[in-house]
Amino acid sequence: MDPGRPLPGRGSFLSSSVHAAAALLLLLVLLVTLLGLPISISPRAAPALTDQRPQEPTCDPASPLDCADPRLFHLMMRSAIEAFPAVHFARFGRPVPGDPPSASCDMAWRARSDSDSPSKATTKDYRRFAIARDPRTCAYSVLSIGEYHSGPNARKPRRAATNATIAPPPPPALSRSQFARGSYLAYVGGGDRCKPMPHYLRSLLCALAEARYLNRTLVLDLTLCLAASYAATGTGGMPEEGKRLAFYIDIDHLHSQVPIIEEGQFWADWDRWGVQGQLPARLVEDTRHVPIKFSKVRDTLIVRKFGDVEPGNYWYNVCEGEAKGVLRPMRRVVRWAPSLMHIVDDIVSRMQPDFDSVHIDANGEDLRWKVEEGLDAGRQVYVAGQGVSSALVEALKAKLTVHHLDEFEDLWGTDSKWFLEMRRLNGGVPVEFDGYMREVVDREVFLRGKKKAEVLR
Repeated sequence: MDPGRPLPGRGSFLSSSVHAAAALLLLLVLLVTLLGLPISISPRAAPALTDQRPQEPTCDPASPLDCADPRLFHLMMRSAIEAFPAVHFARFGRPVPGDPPSASCDMAWRARSDSDSPSKATTKDYRRFAIARDPRTCAYSVLSIGEYHSGPNARKPRRAATNATIAPPPPPALSRSQFARGSYLAYVGGGDRCKPMPHYLRSLLCALAEARYLNRTLVLDLTLCLAASYAATGTGGMPEEGKRLAFYIDIDHLHSQVPIIEEGQFWADWDRWGVQGQLPARLVEDTRHVPIKFSKVRDTLIVRKFGDVEPGNYWYNVCEGEAKGVLRPMRRVVRWAPSLMHIVDDIVSRMQPDFDSVHIDANGEDLRWKVEEGLDAGRQVYVAGQGVSSALVEALKAKLTVHHLDEFEDLWGTDSKWFLEMRRLNGGVPVEFDGYMREVVDREVFLRGKKKAEVLR
């Protein structure tokens, strides 16, 4: 070292350190920039920047509604329940697009009735819901609910409306082995033909009860003779033979409760296999023979043959006397035909769900006052029964909103679904809405009323 050169001082040392630190900082900045890491030049982080521009709409109100959205489904259900507090809703169908699809959905429902009828006491309706959407949040709101049957897109089509002129196919024939493995009960003859329907049903229920008790298939004529009192117009007041039982009774339900076989099919099979003596049969000609005597019989066929003398030849006599404690008529096995109950449902749906009903089985000048005694003024009322006349209906309209069966005759007219279904069932031959059909529908609608009254003789 040159002794004449001054030693480096403190200031010079610090200057070199600052340069070195600056170079190191620059190197770190370059490294951070290359790695894409955020740089904070302040001990406190800068606040996040927000877009202060107005938000764009989150949905297009002109686009079709998503009627399958669970939120919309629940909103529609709540709206229906709040709008119709008197309706006892049983179930709701899934909403479907309405018209226009951008602002409406159609939804169907079934509602329970307070009826004590043994039939399925439910009503059905399908209505259009006007729906609005918030353009910013897309939140749904129900603006209004349409009138009765205003939502046809939610209606489930009836199978009977198609192929309406083709008769249903016959049941498949049994093989010999299938026929031989069965055991059968047949009622032959008797005085029940062409009797009023309550008489016929009483005898039918007795035969069904014995068949179930004996665990046998009932051989049954699936046609009946309609009594003259129910005959349709144009018959000259004579009984009508050949009326299909399915016009009045749900045959599928009947068969699910007690096995039955159509009479014509059975005797054709018996002629092929039974009369040759290969299948045993037992003949019973006394209705006083109680079923318990045949409970262990192994014969393929038991035939109850009824004589010609009334009233001893009525089928229901089998269930009287000693057999009464064994054969208890099963009223629940008989349900009215679905075609008739569809008419009942449609009539009830056209009226307000909360209606009263009165059944009139009387006549006279004071009939109006007797009817009004049991009803509240201003109520909607359905009047049923033999005592209903156009004059009585007009008189009652002074204080009540009155409905009666003839008001709904379009439901069985030649353009109705009932007419098409009956024509299909009858092999293309039109069927008239006869007196007993009227009686069934009239009575069932009466039973659906919230408050029911009867005016008797």
